[in-house]
Amino acid sequence: MRTALLIALIVVLCVPIHASARVPRNLIANGGFENGDGGLDGKQKGIGRGWQGICGGPHPEIYALDSRVKHSGRFSQRMTCDGFNYKWVQGGGYCYHLENGAEVRHPCQTQLGLQAIAQVTEPGAIKPGASYSCSVWVKIDGLTESWEWFRLGVYWLNAQQKFISEAREPDSGKTNFGSHDWKRVRLIGTAPANAAFAKVYLHHHFTHGAVWYDDVCLRQESTQRSIYHDGGARRCHL
Repeated sequence: MRTALLIALIVVLCVPIHASARVPRNLIANGGFENGDGGLDGKQKGIGRGWQGICGGPHPEIYALDSRVKHSGRFSQRMTCDGFNYKWVQGGGYCYHLENGAEVRHPCQTQLGLQAIAQVTEPGAIKPGASYSCSVWVKIDGLTESWEWFRLGVYWLNAQQKFISEAREPDSGKTNFGSHDWKRVRLIGTAPANAAFAKVYLHHHFTHGAVWYDDVCLRQESTQRSIYHDGGARRCHL
């Protein structure tokens, strides 16, 4: 009897604590690049499912899921600039892919080195005025020039998904060139008053070597600190 009462007391005391604990949710889908490629529409070969190339077309010569180099799980997202399908023209340039030997231009103008993949959060995921942390694990190899770099950033978008402002990793003390093993890059930003979406982008600016991304996480800031998994290899370090 005494044992039963003790167990009941422990349950009563523990339930409110458990119920009040809030586990922050990773707002990025397929942050571990475990769900295959194809991008948003299934046509962007080499880009992780749920992500999009910023120029609006496929670049399999640049992007690939890598099963040999990864931080966790089975795959990482690899980016190179070898054989980049891009042409300079007066006033700018365009990128393209080939179909039956013919150029197919991509819808969004860009310029060499300003390539990235990005993902927009689901409706209702972003709360204006709230703080968010965004992190990713990155490995680089052979970025031989000091101007060659990668960047993690977040665009804050309004309800029409128009750009408001940007949060990105600090530039001070940045050594994102050369070669290094996996390291975690992190930023913290506050959603503006009229923000409705966040667009996380993984940006590369280089013409040598390769960059690998893995375990991308975007979550609302919390006073709790823990490590939790959000499906498969997706992991947030709080």
